[in-house]
Amino acid sequence: MERAKLRYTILGLSDGLFLGIGLSLGVSFFHTYSLTFASILLVGITGALSNMFATYNAESFTTGQQMLEYREALFLKEYRPKKIEKSRAEKNVGYAIRSFLFTILGSLIVLAPYAAFYFGGQNDIFPASMISLAISLLVLGFIGSHNEEEMHEKIIGGLKTIGIGITIAALSALVGFVLSVAL
Repeated sequence: MERAKLRYTILGLSDGLFLGIGLSLGVSFFHTYSLTFASILLVGITGALSNMFATYNAESFTTGQQMLEYREALFLKEYRPKKIEKSRAEKNVGYAIRSFLFTILGSLIVLAPYAAFYFGGQNDIFPASMISLAISLLVLGFIGSHNEEEMHEKIIGGLKTIGIGITIAALSALVGFVLSVAL
């Protein structure tokens, strides 16, 4: 897979999972499925849109910088900026869409256990939160291990990413608890 496509796949999926974990555990202290469900869905969509436009802007900026470098490197010989810009613009849109879709997917991974419990008639939000966290951490562990070659490096990379997820979950749960007590 092209490096940039993989970068935005990982970016979107990780963002969706990190945002979803943090929000789900933070909001779940308010003990309502509807608030947790709506919050995860809203943050997933907002995060996906944010990632999409941020990706496009970042890649467009990079393209502009590359165009300046090309012009200098080629000393204006066979320099066709319109052709290059059109090609890069199409790629930038593709990267932006990829980031959007994988952010949504990450959020849906977090949301799935809540939906299953809700539509299954379960009223206890804690098991849904724990299952959502476990699934999310497994996916994050896979993401963290993906780029390593040696097995021990894969394990270390996966554990580091899981650690980040646990830290986000713990801090978010703490903030959610404090807010539920304060409000």
